[in-house]
This record gives sequence, structure tokens and C-alpha cells, in this order.
Amino acid sequence: MTVIVSSLNGDETNKDIKSSIKWDNDYNHAVQEAKNTNKKIFVYFYADWCAYCTQMDEVTYASSEVQEKLTQNYVLLKLDVDANPQSSQKYQAYSLPTIIILDSNGQEINRIIGYQSPEQLLNQI
Repeated sequence: MTVIVSSLNGDETNKDIKSSIKWDNDYNHAVQEAKNTNKKIFVYFYADWCAYCTQMDEVTYASSEVQEKLTQNYVLLKLDVDANPQSSQKYQAYSLPTIIILDSNGQEINRIIGYQSPEQLLNQI
């Protein structure tokens, strides 16, 4: 019983942590915010049906270290490829998950494709 209770408490903490990332879902708003704050844009292309995207949401983006680095250094934009086909085509986000780092003018700086553990992502951003 203790193991189950501890596990449940851990899950509750992860939910709290996961919800602390505030993603924008409007490309134009994110570009304007990046220009105003002089930050890069971290674009996370995902789909609800993508198992690795769900894993990134539950594991990678739940990491406090990842959250801290992302929120301090980037405007965060999360785009569903099914709801935003023009953006996914523009940036050729065909494999999921795809992360694209943009400058404040919307120009691509870096591209990361596939599932990234917290450690892998931190080493690339």
C-alpha cells in the first residue's frame, strides 16, 4: 500500500509541474512576444495521436530543469499539426515530435526531431 500511495503522490506532483509551462498556441503572437522580449521561439510541433509527444509532455516537459531553461530563455509555442497544417508545412514538421528554435523574426536556428529525454533536450537548447 505504501508504494501505491507514494506513487500516487508522485503523479500528483508531476501533474502540478507539468501544468506550470504556459504554452502559446498563436504563431503571430509568439513572434511578437519574441520581438518584445528579445527571446528565441521554441516551437513544439505535436499531435494528440503521437505517443512520443505524450511521453515528452509527461516526462521531458515535467522536468523542473527543462521548465526553468525554457521559460527563462524562450517564448514557448505549442502547435498541433492537425489544427495548424500551414505552420507544420511551412516548417516541414513531418516527423513528430519536432522542435524548431526560431529567432525573433521567425527564421529557423535549430531543429530537433523525435523524442528527447530531459537530459537530451537540455543538451540541445
